[in-house]
Amino acid sequence: MLLQFFHANPLKETAYICSPLKADDPKQYLKNLYAARAYMYYVKTQIGYLARAPHGYLPLLLDDFDPRQRSLALQFGKALLEASDVVLICGNRLSKGMESELKCAAAGRKKILVYDKGLYCRVESILQNDGLSSSPPVFVEGHPVLAHPYPQLAFRESRSFSETLLTAGQ
Repeated sequence: MLLQFFHANPLKETAYICSPLKADDPKQYLKNLYAARAYMYYVKTQIGYLARAPHGYLPLLLDDFDPRQRSLALQFGKALLEASDVVLICGNRLSKGMESELKCAAAGRKKILVYDKGLYCRVESILQNDGLSSSPPVFVEGHPVLAHPYPQLAFRESRSFSETLLTAGQ
């Protein structure tokens, strides 16, 4: 199943997945982690970007409550964001971590795509208030999965979506 990600001709354009991770309880935290993976998978298979969602994997490798390990994870995520061609704002809410990534992307003049209309208005407002509107976000319709807060749950009926992603977020 994982061999689907390996190609002789790797994708050239890269996308950084910006979605919430932090949550009030462990179950919600895991749902957010699996949502990041589902967004990454969808973007790779349906849109064609080489998608990057470090918050979908790094929490399993590094302890978010250890300041040194958290710092390492944030540095790695920022490096991936800076090396990406486009930033995709996924889900329907904006966390503080996402807001920081959004500002970093705008300062780096990255193309910013938003998939939820309400979230788009908030993103646009944040960038204008911080004087970062020289790189305005773009609202994208046609990919409702990327606006869904839990895409892994939205695909229960779909056989084209990875069974691992579907059952992992339950």
